[in-house]
Amino acid sequence: MKPYFSIAYRFLIFPLLLFCYTSTANSADFPKLLAAVPLSQTAIQLKFEEQLQADAAEDLTNYQITPDVQLEYVLLDQRLNRVLLLTTPLEIGKNYRLTLQDAQTETTITLPAVNEITFGTGNAVTFSGGSQDTTLLVNKDRKTRNNNAGAEPTLFCDPTGSVFFAAFDLFDAFEDMGIREPTQVLAATISLHIQQCETDAAQTVLYRRVLLPWREGRGTSERAEDNELTYNSALHRNLPWNKAPAQAMLAGIDGDNESDYNGSEDVAHRIDGTCEISGAGKRSVFKSELLTEAVRFWVANPDYNYGYLFALQDGSTPIIFSSKETPDESLRPVLTIRYQTKLGEKTAPR
Repeated sequence: MKPYFSIAYRFLIFPLLLFCYTSTANSADFPKLLAAVPLSQTAIQLKFEEQLQADAAEDLTNYQITPDVQLEYVLLDQRLNRVLLLTTPLEIGKNYRLTLQDAQTETTITLPAVNEITFGTGNAVTFSGGSQDTTLLVNKDRKTRNNNAGAEPTLFCDPTGSVFFAAFDLFDAFEDMGIREPTQVLAATISLHIQQCETDAAQTVLYRRVLLPWREGRGTSERAEDNELTYNSALHRNLPWNKAPAQAMLAGIDGDNESDYNGSEDVAHRIDGTCEISGAGKRSVFKSELLTEAVRFWVANPDYNYGYLFALQDGSTPIIFSSKETPDESLRPVLTIRYQTKLGEKTAPR
């Protein structure tokens, strides 16, 4: 006859074994942590050497922040090697200890009062995947202007009126970080890599804010399909797109006046800034207070963020820039924003 305590023992030990198995199954052997960067009072981004599995990466129990910080949500970036931790508010300038579940990885994080983040495509930027760009090519005979080169590894502007567009989606990142006050944005710049320019003489590229939605082209220097941006329409065969973007680049038309445009205003008549370009193989930085104001507007009105049109204002030689499709991600377009990390009114994470 089996002793009575053996039955009780079985009921005691089985749950214990099950608990130990479950804990082991949920544990995570994280790859090497390359960086832990506090982005705002409620957001910390972790960058790992290798990709992570979603179930482990988004398990709240695999992270601990001390002292007195609670994790509320974890988001695995689409690049799979970045994790965004959403937390209760951090204090600016205070040191915190982040520990991963295996207790072998610990690091100190400190939130600065002012921070800087980048938007674009690829692993080199802070937030990736929301950018778009395309070139509207003017044919040599200047009769057909329906070429949309959105799948090219380059962006192009020239004296005949070819222009290009670039836009960066800020909404998800700023919403997740809790950055909702436009006044938190201190400065913004757009950096483009010059791939080809056949003269060392200075040429001027201008940029204007785009006011209507547009679709990135799926072709490579080919005629646009429906629902792609063209010179005839913002959304092909739907919303009219006036002729001004090309005309305003021609001699005698500077685009500074309303009269330089005919029809609906698909691009702002105001020039938000210019940049002198000379030579190739380097980056050119576009910056102005008006560009910063545009970013502040997009933070407050994310549904109206259509980016910028870039065109050659003064020059005789085509300029070719690297697009987001260029194989070398370090050459792709980048939007950089410097901002205050102190949050406005905080809402619950998504």
